[in-house]
Amino acid sequence: MNDSFYTWLKWVGCLGSLLALMGCVTPEERNPFRSNGLEMGCAVGDVTHNEALVWVKTEGPQEVQVLYMTDDPHWIAPQETLLTLTSADRDFTARIPLVNLSPQTRYFYRMLVPGKRRGPICQFVTAPLPQDSKSVTFVIGGDTRNSFRPFSIFEFMREAEPDFFVYLGDTIYADKDAEALTLPDYWKKYVENRDGITQRLFATTPIFVMWDDHEVDSDFTMIHRRLPIGRQAFFDYWPIRSSIQDPYRLYRSFKWGKGVELFLLDCRQYRNPETKMMIGDEQKEWLLQGLAASSATFKFIVSSVPFSDPRDDKWGEYPDERDDILRTIKEQHIPGVIFLAGDVHHAAVSHMPHDPAVREFIFGPLAAPMNYKVSRLEPRFEFFHETSQNYGKVIVHLDSPTPFVQVEWFDPTNTLLHRVDVENEQYYPHEQE
Repeated sequence: MNDSFYTWLKWVGCLGSLLALMGCVTPEERNPFRSNGLEMGCAVGDVTHNEALVWVKTEGPQEVQVLYMTDDPHWIAPQETLLTLTSADRDFTARIPLVNLSPQTRYFYRMLVPGKRRGPICQFVTAPLPQDSKSVTFVIGGDTRNSFRPFSIFEFMREAEPDFFVYLGDTIYADKDAEALTLPDYWKKYVENRDGITQRLFATTPIFVMWDDHEVDSDFTMIHRRLPIGRQAFFDYWPIRSSIQDPYRLYRSFKWGKGVELFLLDCRQYRNPETKMMIGDEQKEWLLQGLAASSATFKFIVSSVPFSDPRDDKWGEYPDERDDILRTIKEQHIPGVIFLAGDVHHAAVSHMPHDPAVREFIFGPLAAPMNYKVSRLEPRFEFFHETSQNYGKVIVHLDSPTPFVQVEWFDPTNTLLHRVDVENEQYYPHEQE
């Protein structure tokens, strides 16, 4: 055989290896100059042990579907959702459910607009089954003002490899840096805040998100005239599971194995200064019934504003409702209740009014101005930090003789600011018979 034949064999072999590495990838998918039809990167939220909700934004009106799988690097036979059509009335965004997932499993997913190049590969992990005793790590924080971009602190949160991210509200500042007045104005605020660092976090980490005032206007209540459009924009830009009974409902709960149940409170759209109700009777009853029925070792009440803050616009303006919640938890001996909050632009461990044995853990801001209204000298503070942005990391340890929660605060250089280990003293144990 001559040299040219051997050269041909070598070329064929190399081509075969290249095709094998590429798997079943179409020429369109390989072409980096071909559009994928997507305007923004991935996001997934409200993940359970068997479901997830994928968020997508397309370039104009498009049909789009999600391809997803567990462990095939070549994407030969992914599962597919039905096609979803995006439209201008939702700013070409969509929320696409993934169902019948396996618990505690890493899924890879990507978006596909027919006739376009496939979107980037993203990932998430489903929750363990509710009875599974698995340790859990999550990151937490709120307050991201667009003038503070890039949100570099998000990179450290991503590198922590959390199971999920709890976003405490003020995900945009609609009332700052060119006030949002119309629905397109609100949409624009969300687009501005999805910088590259933010999208990298969302591409690997499920989100549980709740709003606060700046998603509509500073300190807004239920009568604010722009509440409906601010709420629509919030639903349009976050992977939030809608309630069939009430499409406007934002409060919800999620379990992450035996160790964790999150209760996300909506402290805004039911807020009524006339009746001194922040969350309203229906949501309060949902919370107290859910806490009493929960089998989770630790039950996290996630409030966008602090229970322990005595000022207006915080729970201090609604003391009767706050005290009723705290009193019921104590009287019913509900164990493992931990309070998490944001909004006030400082990090803190703060004692509750009337019962200083109960503490609240306050985080943030992630990317916004620091506190100038609260003094570290207030006696309610066990820890107070007001000089740098920060995020929280919460680790639920179920692998020790006594389960405990490790709460940590980190600054923008990822330096540890403070740590608290929460054991039996934080919650109300059952009384002995």
